[in-house]
Amino acid sequence: MDLSCEDVWREISNYIDNDLDPHQRAALGAHLGQCRNCAALLEGTRNVIRLYQDERLLALPAGFTKRLHRKLRAEIQGPPGSAFGWAVSLAAACVLGAVFLFANLQQFAQPELKSAHSQPAARWPAGPVAVSDDGKIFHVANCPFLHGKWKLVATREAIQKGYSPCVRCMREYLKVGRGPESWEPGVEFAEEVESDGAQ
Repeated sequence: MDLSCEDVWREISNYIDNDLDPHQRAALGAHLGQCRNCAALLEGTRNVIRLYQDERLLALPAGFTKRLHRKLRAEIQGPPGSAFGWAVSLAAACVLGAVFLFANLQQFAQPELKSAHSQPAARWPAGPVAVSDDGKIFHVANCPFLHGKWKLVATREAIQKGYSPCVRCMREYLKVGRGPESWEPGVEFAEEVESDGAQ
């Protein structure tokens, strides 16, 4: 039986403990007699076992445990009521309070509006607006930038469906002021009117 070094490494513990059948043990012994690396591994493993079996190696001096426990308690507890401990606690509390306050203030901050499409409207068109099938912008019905098939819908419905006002034809409505939450009640949605895009 021809064994590789990996086979020997897997069985080295069983070889030392004499847990192999005689045929396997003889094959491992033959390999160990020819391979210097595996023989060194066997000897190193036996040395480790001998060191762990020697009780003198792990014997501690008398009183070592009590001294160790005393030192650990002193390090963990520190001097009672020290100014440094209070200062660290106060600094940590201030940092946590500042983080909490900053997080809450950021929640209520109004984001900067960067696009003309994101500006709140001063008022909304009274009649229906035109929306095209291939875009997400609503226009007045005669806007020169309205292309393709379009239909008329109520302004409120266009906004609820995610359409944004055209910055060219809806310019007069895009002034800072009231937003969509200030619609008067009772405004009904206009009937959708299909158009072929004629202007």
